[in-house]
Amino acid sequence: MDMHELIRQMERAERVWPDERPWAIQVLASYLHVQPPELLGLFRQINPTLETERDQVLPEDLRLLKAYCERIIERNSQESLEDKRREQVRARKTIQSLSPKIAEMIAARDHVRALNSYIYLLGESGEYALPEEKAQWYEEMGRLCLKVKRHPNEAARYFRSAVNALSLLEDADGIQDLLETYDEEFQGDEARRSWDSVMLTGKESLSKLTCSVS
Repeated sequence: MDMHELIRQMERAERVWPDERPWAIQVLASYLHVQPPELLGLFRQINPTLETERDQVLPEDLRLLKAYCERIIERNSQESLEDKRREQVRARKTIQSLSPKIAEMIAARDHVRALNSYIYLLGESGEYALPEEKAQWYEEMGRLCLKVKRHPNEAARYFRSAVNALSLLEDADGIQDLLETYDEEFQGDEARRSWDSVMLTGKESLSKLTCSVS
């Protein structure tokens, strides 16, 4: 049941409901486009004496129910915001604890484990990563794909994501450096086709950044 839509229907009902004339819950339910048992369950939250869908309610009962539904929405919104804050704190802790460990893996040339750890980090905490963190991660993931000889399409996908992240940061120099650094790493027809997609993304991003500056 969509509470927002239900409240809109209640407001509509209030405008047409004859003053102080009782309506059976089952009749009101059809007007509000909800199932009578659902509406009865809601009304019982504010008036436990109601027993069946044939019981009648007054306009004041509807106003009380609307206020109750508005409180539910407000409470859910507050709980959702608090959940989001907790999730953000958890994600940032994961980033802060795992990032130095990945750096140690790279230093130890444990490239496969480092790449898998980046993939895990993005899945678990990517939503709360800073744009510059994402740009760094994606470039490192592309570089690691090349190190462990993964399919060039996978490396190119990460490099494109790095370009997009750098574009959001308006870092034209960073995009240019990336394109120049890895251009020679893609050898062979299939690999070049993969890299061409990165080059295209990079050139489009650079063109947009140049236009925005001018």
